[in-house]
Amino acid sequence: MENVMLINLLWFLGGALIYKFGAHLFGLSISANLFAQTMMGSLIMIKKADEQMLLVLEKQQDFSGQEGIDEEQMRNARNINLQAHELWRTMIISTIISCCPKNIRGILKFKDWRTAMQLLKK
Repeated sequence: MENVMLINLLWFLGGALIYKFGAHLFGLSISANLFAQTMMGSLIMIKKADEQMLLVLEKQQDFSGQEGIDEEQMRNARNINLQAHELWRTMIISTIISCCPKNIRGILKFKDWRTAMQLLKK
């Protein structure tokens, strides 16, 4: 009788541990999915901001041309603005990666601007 109760107790404890482990894994799966969806939403917003910044740079260039600014000065200003824009892109992606907790950085499927935008196209 004692052996039967001991075996039943062991089965109960084993089942409780397996349930706890399975619930934990399921919770991690849901959390990882939620994180990935949030990251995709963030990338979409960043892409829209990027498009708007490029539009502003283009309009600024048009305005400078209408004001009679020297062609070479316009080219230099445009090159500086484009370099600053590329730096902004790099900084945004680097900030996202560095702010992401180390234990879930593996979920990120991008390392730079180009791969992040390719991920959005999929």
